[in-house]
Amino acid sequence: MTRLTEGTLECEFDEGCEAIKFDATDWHRQQFGHCKAMDILATSQGRHWWIEIKDCQGDELASLPRLSPAEPEEVATTRRWLKEKGFERIVYAERRKPFVIDEVIEKMRDTLVALNFAQRAQDRALEPHAWCGSAQPLTVVLLLTWDAPDFRRLAGRLQQKLTSALLPYGLSGFVVSEHQLRDIGVPCSTSRIPA
Repeated sequence: MTRLTEGTLECEFDEGCEAIKFDATDWHRQQFGHCKAMDILATSQGRHWWIEIKDCQGDELASLPRLSPAEPEEVATTRRWLKEKGFERIVYAERRKPFVIDEVIEKMRDTLVALNFAQRAQDRALEPHAWCGSAQPLTVVLLLTWDAPDFRRLAGRLQQKLTSALLPYGLSGFVVSEHQLRDIGVPCSTSRIPA
């Protein structure tokens, strides 16, 4: 049984499931620390799950801008000001934190590249998670903790965006709460670490 902690969320993976915090591995820190990475890589019975955790519980209001693909009005206002001043050729304004689905896709791509090189270097520690060139199914998971009554609607909107973003890769993905991992086949239970 493997226990992994991300923030105050503890993930307990069933016996027989190999799970790691990828960004904590020696390979990632030493070779690809400048790149982003999915939080958890889990493998069991020929299936792979790459899990990104966004723990917004208790901080839902501040997290809302990241959960919309539309740029905040402040970014548009700043870009207009830059254009009026003639600065748009040397200064570019963008949102501080990207849309969460864009971030998941970037982390998925960086993880894919890092694992590809780990596989080529025959890194034994990452061998169970090497998916590159494999016919085994890979599922990308956005685990979103959200303590608000509109979670189902929000997750549905994000699910549509994730599905579209993964289409070119031929991958499937899910947006779930911490209580829904088993519903999508991930052999994992979660609990909250008391503050």
